[in-house]
Amino acid sequence: MIVPNSIYINKEKLPTFVQTIDQETKIKEQYRKCDNINTIDVTQTIKKYKNLELYYKTDHHMTSLGAYILYTSFCKETGEKAKSITDFNKKIVSTDFLGTFDSKAQIIGQEADTITIFENEANTNLEYVQYDNETTKSIYNENYLYTKDKYSYFLNGNNSKVIVKTKAKNNKRLMIIKDSYAHNTIQFLCSNYEEIHVIDPRYYHMNLSDYVTENNITEVLVLYNFSNLMTDIGARGIK
Repeated sequence: MIVPNSIYINKEKLPTFVQTIDQETKIKEQYRKCDNINTIDVTQTIKKYKNLELYYKTDHHMTSLGAYILYTSFCKETGEKAKSITDFNKKIVSTDFLGTFDSKAQIIGQEADTITIFENEANTNLEYVQYDNETTKSIYNENYLYTKDKYSYFLNGNNSKVIVKTKAKNNKRLMIIKDSYAHNTIQFLCSNYEEIHVIDPRYYHMNLSDYVTENNITEVLVLYNFSNLMTDIGARGIK
């Protein structure tokens, strides 16, 4: 799943004469190179619902609502039954998020973003969440809400490996090879999998095929935003 960036989805809002890469065409070109791999084209779906604030205004990431679009698209491709958005309790955790775009532009008086999460029994009542340096029972880290890097509230920021153990007993184990666009999708995927193994190839350098075998992984999702996949050296480690 290669996800287009907001600069492409909202290109009509850019100043006159600013040119952008046709990300949709480039994504399709990459998909044509994928032999024996299922590809998930989310661009048209994102375009359809673009007025629902699927991206933050001041940050390059998708909002939790945008992450729900990715979740339902993944479920449709894999045959999983996606939870309805109404099965979750919507909760605002921050109203003063100023992200990466704000850090670069430094616009005085910039309107802040709101960070919203969607909770249910599956993602709040976990067996454990194992990060690189600690084990907790939450996919969220509230400490980050009091820092500039508020998006790291999701999945405790960047780790080489995270294992989310839910209380489901369905023997479904999903491995996600990703950039940070995947972090806020975990809140939805907890409803479908007994275990979710989240791997960041920038920091995790062991053999991924061996990892799949050793941990009885049943499905593998590669999830990147377009810009990162085109520029991230760590992505070259995906084999």
